[in-house]
Amino acid sequence: MRRSKKRRPEMEEKLAQVERQMREARGRLRWRVNDALLPLEIQESHTISQLKGDVLVISYNRDVRDKIVNVVESENYRYDVIGRSSRAVAMLKLAKYRMVIADFTRYRRNRIFEFINRYQSHVKIISIVSDDNLARYLMQRGSYSFLMGRHFDPEQLRTCLVSSLRLKHRVCGLQAQGERCNRSCVNSYQTEEDLDFMELE
Repeated sequence: MRRSKKRRPEMEEKLAQVERQMREARGRLRWRVNDALLPLEIQESHTISQLKGDVLVISYNRDVRDKIVNVVESENYRYDVIGRSSRAVAMLKLAKYRMVIADFTRYRRNRIFEFINRYQSHVKIISIVSDDNLARYLMQRGSYSFLMGRHFDPEQLRTCLVSSLRLKHRVCGLQAQGERCNRSCVNSYQTEEDLDFMELE
């Protein structure tokens, strides 16, 4: 009897530990199932034919989204807009995108980089950041370029679109070296004729 009394608290502690592990495992499994079902949910709510592809805009902030869309539309690119990173990854699985423009000012959105680096390395990322440290970190992770703050200059975004999608530069050389955008990457191709020629090549 004495031995069983001594073992009971230890057994209860072990059982509590197992129950915690089971709850965590169930939570991870539920998250993975929901994540796997997201593409199907998007198919049901949008249908694949409604997804435009080309440029994917990720932000919860309506002003930021409108600002990005105005520039993207003016450059005649198709686009889709979403808020959640998990849904963005699901959309990347369903439609063909060449670029992601993501608002990182309040959300880290690590899954975007993880998915693109692993499965769709051809997709370029323009990051909207809140400070220089985050900008450096995201450039190291593979961002094509960055825009500083939600009040970024729309002309800088236009430069990034031209540089990355029309001129097909691999990364913004200036920002990769920690310098600010000065449009030097597109200064030699100012006319529509020049850009059309580059696209044909």
